[in-house]
Amino acid sequence: MTGRESPLHLTLCRFYTLARRGKALDIACGTGENSLFLAKKGFEVHAFDISDVAIRRARRKAKREGVRVNFKICDAVKFSFMPETYDLVLNFFFLERRIFPKIVRTLRRGGILIFETYNVEHRVIRRDFNPAYLLRKGELLKAFSALEVLYYCEVSNVTTLVARKP
Repeated sequence: MTGRESPLHLTLCRFYTLARRGKALDIACGTGENSLFLAKKGFEVHAFDISDVAIRRARRKAKREGVRVNFKICDAVKFSFMPETYDLVLNFFFLERRIFPKIVRTLRRGGILIFETYNVEHRVIRRDFNPAYLLRKGELLKAFSALEVLYYCEVSNVTTLVARKP
């Protein structure tokens, strides 16, 4: 993450109401638009990104908007995913397969995962994009098979999964 402005994702706006108002985790939060949105909706938000520039911007925005979010500079692989902690977990346009089991573990029962990122079709748009950071067809369904799928879509170069921990 370079610290560029991160957008509020429409998928979040569409599905966040499926989660209980409680704790939310925003993985690779960038400059925090999704985190700020959830905080304004009554969630206790914890968010992290590896970019200190992005986190500084996110903290400034939160202060300016009078919103409380626990922003942290952290690598996703090193983040402490505490068991049964979050009612909502977000992962937008970030792919680190090693944390998939940790995401499942950190969700509370009934907790919602909203995961959206690029798939292999993204190479049609950006040939220089590293294929290691692109989802394969059906990969999220397999990776999160322990969850109940509420919505799944592979359209063009983006894959979206919304799922609940039983």
